[in-house]
Amino acid sequence: MADRLVISYESRHFADADWSRNADRWRASFYENGSKIFGTADITRVIPGVTPNPREALALDPGLLDRIPRVAFTEDGGLAPALAELRPSLLLLLESVEVSAEWRGKGVGMRLAVEALRRLAVPGTLAICYPAPIHEHGPDEPCSFDSDDPEVRRPDEEAMDKLRRAWERHGFSPLTDGVYARPLEP
Repeated sequence: MADRLVISYESRHFADADWSRNADRWRASFYENGSKIFGTADITRVIPGVTPNPREALALDPGLLDRIPRVAFTEDGGLAPALAELRPSLLLLLESVEVSAEWRGKGVGMRLAVEALRRLAVPGTLAICYPAPIHEHGPDEPCSFDSDDPEVRRPDEEAMDKLRRAWERHGFSPLTDGVYARPLEP
């Protein structure tokens, strides 16, 4: 697989370098050597103590990050106590991993996403993710999976269980509120 699949990166850099309005985001694209892109992973990079209040910045520019900023950072932008104990030098927040239909269910996207994170890591890096299906709606819009019956198990709950078990197999462990973390070294 190493000879056949390729990861390329692109990063958004802003002229004013003002992280308080725009997050430092990277996109890793996955493709077969000499072929079209079949998947992507979006990753937000946060340097503790350097990045100005990431929780506030991610409230303005959330991307697909859902609960990670609320779990990882305090209101004033410091690290949440569970993360502060780990003393990370860099946080890589995995926003999303998507692969085309023909690659789904094979674990390829997840393995490539972990490798993409590892390639961006420096000593002391902590990768953070929220294993959940990607929904194509905004936070205030109704979810097609929502049910009025509390006894009905939603289809995305089963997907979340499977995703969490898969991320655990890749070394991620629960942090809190469904958010997972894993120390990474380059």
